Amino acid sequence: MDIRTIILALGFGNLVFGMVLIVLQESQERSERNPFWIAAKCLQGTGWLLLAARGTVIDLLSYGLGNFCILAGFAYECWAIFRIANRPVSPAMQITCLLYVLAGIVLSTPLEQSERLATISLQASPLLGIAAWKMLQSVSRTSPLQTYMAWSIGLFALVACFRGVSALIATEEFVLFSPNTIQFVTFTIIFYIMLANGFSMLVLSKEKSDRRLQEVLAEQKAIFDTLPTGICITKDRVIVSCNPAMEALFMFPPDSLPGQSARCLYENDVLFEQAGRAIYGDIAAGGRFEGEILHRRSNGERFWSKQHGRTIVLGDRSEDYTVFSVTDIGEQKQQQELLARQKEEVEATLARIKRLEGLLSICMYCKKIRTEHDAWEQMEKYITAHSDAHFSHGICPDCYSRTLLGRG
Repeated sequence: MDIRTIILALGFGNLVFGMVLIVLQESQERSERNPFWIAAKCLQGTGWLLLAARGTVIDLLSYGLGNFCILAGFAYECWAIFRIANRPVSPAMQITCLLYVLAGIVLSTPLEQSERLATISLQASPLLGIAAWKMLQSVSRTSPLQTYMAWSIGLFALVACFRGVSALIATEEFVLFSPNTIQFVTFTIIFYIMLANGFSMLVLSKEKSDRRLQEVLAEQKAIFDTLPTGICITKDRVIVSCNPAMEALFMFPPDSLPGQSARCLYENDVLFEQAGRAIYGDIAAGGRFEGEILHRRSNGERFWSKQHGRTIVLGDRSEDYTVFSVTDIGEQKQQQELLARQKEEVEATLARIKRLEGLLSICMYCKKIRTEHDAWEQMEKYITAHSDAHFSHGICPDCYSRTLLGRG
């Protein structure tokens, strides 16, 4: 394998890793993406391919643009590591690095080929060294994979420096495609580091996504476990999962409801079937259920609940699940029943009072009252029947004098 073939492999390899990173980061949240990685790999891949085309394209593209893309790719890789280490990358820093790269390309263009090679190699060493140093600085917060990447990039910096010094002190021709031992060793190490760090980037990107997913799941579980409302997920009316509030509501021991049939939440089979028809009928028709259901706790106590339910799909599973929120409305139900009874009593009282209003037909002699059915009733009987009044009999002083004393 000659040097040109190795350089071509470096170009295509970096571009492939760049494309894969694009696909991986598309599935991540925007705030979790690291676009510097993608830019670094794409720039390095383009630069290596332009260098491999030396002799077939003009020197301005091969040397000037090719080396600029490679060095700019190293700068972007450094910024990507800054971002992993939670260090800011300011626009001023980016502009300064790119000007540093451009200045090196412009100043080295008039030089001999070996001197240009030495200049570019030595110019790459600080960029790679800073990236390795910053990643090692954050080693207490990183994974072993990041530590390995830091040492690999540090090795890359040493190799680039060694190549640059070797080009300066070489007594024989030392140009891009020179088939000497230093060139073969250097490009073999660079190719190995490209592969190792490329795969490490992919694993690191997946590791970061998995870590973020675990954090989100932990947050959701914390919310799920601390909600005061009972929440449960069922499949075919079997409880798959529920929160502690659900178990406390039905007075079941912790972690005892999952796996049980929802029948344990009802007093008998009839209520269980009636509730099922009502709930799943509404869900089938409108996609959701909202209503009041009569339940039974594990100690046999009956209570009314307010339920909201809807069908969900968990992940990539083909089966449908149903999630319910359950709230105890027993006290509310008692208050509603009490208010209903009080309302009925008031309405009944008002109805009786209303019947005593208006004109009453009364006999002028015996004082009987004519009813709505044209019957005549004693006044006392009529008023007692149509109000809360009751009569007791006595004798007034005038009647006493007129009747009893008058007889004596």
